[in-house]
Amino acid sequence: MVTCIRVKLMMEKINNFFKEKNWVKIFLIVLMLMFISFQLRAQTADMKFAQGNEFLKDMFSDEHGRMYLLALDPYYYLRLSENLYNNGHCGDTLKVVNGKEVPYDLYQYAPPGHPLPWEPPVICLATLTLYKIWHSIDATVSIMNAAFWVPAVLGMLLGIPVYFIIRRVTNSNIGGIVGAIALISAPGLLYKTCAGFADTPIFEVLPILFIVWFILEAIHNQEKTALFKKDLKNPISLFIIIALITELIIGVYLNIASGESVVIASALFYAISLAFILIGLIIAGIKKMKNENVEFELFALLAVILTAVAPKMWGAWWYGFDIITAFLVIYIIALALLKSQVKLKEFVDIGNLKNVICLSALYIIGSLVLLTAIYGVNMAISPITSPLGYKQILSTYSQTTGWPNVYTTVAELAKPSSWGEIFINAIGSKTIAIAGIFGIILSFISLRYEKVKFDVKYAILLTIWLSVTLYAATKGIRFAALATPPLAIGLGILIGQLDRLLKMKNDIAVFGLGIPAGIFGLIILSKYSTKISEILLPTTYVPAIAYGFLIVLAILIVYKISDIISSINDKKEVIIKLSSILLCIGVVIPPLSAVIPFSTAPTFNDGWKEGLDWIKASAPNNSVITCWWDNGHIYTYEARRMVTFDGGSQNTPRAYWVGRAFATSNENLSIGIIRMLATSGDEAFKEGSVLMNYTNNNVSKTVEILNEILPVSRSKAYEILTKKYGLSDEEAKLVLNATHPEHPNPDYLITYNRMTDIAPVWSMFGFWNFSLPPNTPNEEREKGVFYKGTSYYLGNGTILTNVNVYGYNYVTLINNTNISTAIVQKVNGQTKIVGVFKIHKLYVKTPLGVREVVLNEDGQLSEFVRLEADGRGYAWLATRNLEDSVYAKLHFLDGYGLKHIKLVKATIDPTNFGVQPGFKIYKVDYGTDYLN
Repeated sequence: MVTCIRVKLMMEKINNFFKEKNWVKIFLIVLMLMFISFQLRAQTADMKFAQGNEFLKDMFSDEHGRMYLLALDPYYYLRLSENLYNNGHCGDTLKVVNGKEVPYDLYQYAPPGHPLPWEPPVICLATLTLYKIWHSIDATVSIMNAAFWVPAVLGMLLGIPVYFIIRRVTNSNIGGIVGAIALISAPGLLYKTCAGFADTPIFEVLPILFIVWFILEAIHNQEKTALFKKDLKNPISLFIIIALITELIIGVYLNIASGESVVIASALFYAISLAFILIGLIIAGIKKMKNENVEFELFALLAVILTAVAPKMWGAWWYGFDIITAFLVIYIIALALLKSQVKLKEFVDIGNLKNVICLSALYIIGSLVLLTAIYGVNMAISPITSPLGYKQILSTYSQTTGWPNVYTTVAELAKPSSWGEIFINAIGSKTIAIAGIFGIILSFISLRYEKVKFDVKYAILLTIWLSVTLYAATKGIRFAALATPPLAIGLGILIGQLDRLLKMKNDIAVFGLGIPAGIFGLIILSKYSTKISEILLPTTYVPAIAYGFLIVLAILIVYKISDIISSINDKKEVIIKLSSILLCIGVVIPPLSAVIPFSTAPTFNDGWKEGLDWIKASAPNNSVITCWWDNGHIYTYEARRMVTFDGGSQNTPRAYWVGRAFATSNENLSIGIIRMLATSGDEAFKEGSVLMNYTNNNVSKTVEILNEILPVSRSKAYEILTKKYGLSDEEAKLVLNATHPEHPNPDYLITYNRMTDIAPVWSMFGFWNFSLPPNTPNEEREKGVFYKGTSYYLGNGTILTNVNVYGYNYVTLINNTNISTAIVQKVNGQTKIVGVFKIHKLYVKTPLGVREVVLNEDGQLSEFVRLEADGRGYAWLATRNLEDSVYAKLHFLDGYGLKHIKLVKATIDPTNFGVQPGFKIYKVDYGTDYLN
């Protein structure tokens, strides 16, 4: 009995403490959300994709067991970060361009490469900041290791503005928690901001979230002013004036600075901007702790500073500025209309029109002034000009140059097929998306005043925000992530409104909503009971965060228990508090469960590293790596050699030429293309070149001429150009200097197993028919394909192959000269032969050599069979247009039948099923005959 009394007294003390120190509860909730976000994003570091296979873990991690970066683009920023650390700028070297010395990227889209700005990307500065802190503690930490954790660290900030926005709208912690968790657990956003994905998507979302939060806080505090009542001695007024003047001075300096001083000025600009934002938040926090209102100009200042920084984070920063500006203008108009309706004041939240106008002027004019000072007039007017140009950029299927458009084959740029696809990519579930939309609608109604009132501002802002981002998503599925924040906020508002409805203690709400909500939460708890432990502890890779989260959660649980116990004598109050908690649990568990466990494998691995390090060590510095574009950033990072094109330059004419080099069966044409690209780049076919001028910019005719002269000798090509096409001696020699250079750069071709899978892509570009209308659907264009399978040596010269083709097994039995085929399908669990297929050409590679035979002139498929000395066997069926392709002979047959392209290095490729070693490097030998 005494113990029970002591426990109750202790619980009362705890409850009273949190009531008196409400900021402690808010701080713990924010800390919990930050920890949850980090934990979700840190899961990748556990390498669960390996399923305990230590060999795979070793393949995808460095010598200290730390996983390599994910995806492809992060390796571009990693190279820039290392350059910035080693060289003081992001370039591989300094080079004079147009009379000015600038950082120069020697390797991307080379030759010739391209100049870089002196100002480093913000992600590079963030990477080096984390690196210097971590490396000072652990000397084994590399810049790649630091880059790995940058998105997870920055991702900890994602939930903060969402929580406060929803809490401001609904006055509900429950709603804020739900909305924040919905955002940080959204699968699309989680993947692009997880540990290892050291790319820029985090900056597509983070700035607008904080700017919106600051603007809404300014509007909420619109009655408290200092600067606009000319109280210039007020500390807040002084802080605002000092901050704006300082930002303006540094911005002007950054704009006019040149050379290495730009790097220092950039770092200083970011540091001071961040300092002002943190100081502003601390000031606001202290005032809130004292239950004092905050001057709205303070939050407006924070929004202005972050808007000025935003262009350095993402090129399409202006969409957020446009959304907020449109909102402020419409809100002012709405206030002006509502203010004249005296009878509505009791039911509608009508703000201080004058102060809202002042706030809008401070934000819009202040932002434009800083933008002009820092970037120039063009950046300041880009919120007007950019949306007009971006409409075409969003239309990723437009064909405007006559060359193939690579963007039509990039999955994330594909147009979504349905709203359901957009919603799933945006927030993981159509149900959550619909709930979010419903919440946005409900935001017109305010329950935060303990009675029903109408408040238009939140719904106006969220409706504009969601409409703009959903429109962008209809143009390309990658933009669906931009709709994640408004949908998550909408969901949080919906739950927050329900929580507020319960707290109004209406019997119908309590028993008609509270009890069902509690039952819903219990059902979800029961359904996901086996995953609760994983949700609470998805990873322990960073123990301080993992166990810190559990401690914070435990403190909040103890508080909530004390809160419920304090109301034990009021059954209705107990039902309300339990129902709110169970509703929150019921809503957040499913999305959390969907992303736990979460794991994805890197592309870069030790096998590739070995091959690229070999190039780095043995290839001349002017060597070029010719490859398909997707892995170009990895190759430039590790090999530090030029690449033909990569993920930053894929939509260029080189897509056709590289595809052609791999897809053609004419080796001389292939090496002619490679020689041209490796030495002169685009000189032969760029706009303004001899051939483009000769053909009046007719891409099709230019390509036809080049395909005719590239396989032949210089003298023969000269004859074709002068006699057949009528070029002058000078013009012909200019063309030949680009196509048949006397001193070509060395070239190394790389093939890897995934190239087999994406053959329909590169072969479509390689077989591109320029006479077809540019917007001819890809489905109607010629392409080739390889189907992968296995082969088995049965003894006595007999080989059995099995290749899966769209769910059917294409089986071939090879017994010396006797070859039979069958198409096999499983029907009702039984294997049945449903047909046969004809093979046109058969290649069989064994340790003894390669056997090549034509079987059926009318066969539509050809087959490659490869048997290794250790018993492993592979098989591929190919469409006839790729049966003699350079790629097939390289990757499946190690260069069989090719005279000028030789395999020089092969390493393990664990990224995809296929021949091993599957990462293959070939040296191109141009010879000298082409100069005859």
